[in-house]
Amino acid sequence: MSEEPREIEVETQPRVVAPEQRPPATPRLSAWWLVVAVGAVALVVLAVGQLRWAVILVASGLWLGAAIRAVVPETVAGGLVVRSRGFDVLVLVALGAAVLVVGLALRRT
Repeated sequence: MSEEPREIEVETQPRVVAPEQRPPATPRLSAWWLVVAVGAVALVVLAVGQLRWAVILVASGLWLGAAIRAVVPETVAGGLVVRSRGFDVLVLVALGAAVLVVGLALRRT
């Protein structure tokens, strides 16, 4: 028993597929630059020799990032958006507190 070969239907018109909507490759970093500016000022203060003030500035910068992430929409927060809003805020507040506690516990020799 042999089966007869079947004819295969081939589409002659190509299918048009709509392009996938993707987020931009580089998000706007507008609010992120405020946190970077505070960090840069902290580095300058550290270079001058004021460790305590530099630590306070770094912690303040992290808390500023947490406040921005908590209040500002994701389209403006840009580089501060990593995970969910609550997780990002929690991590930034915890890092700011850790930097402050460890930095203020250091003794200068």
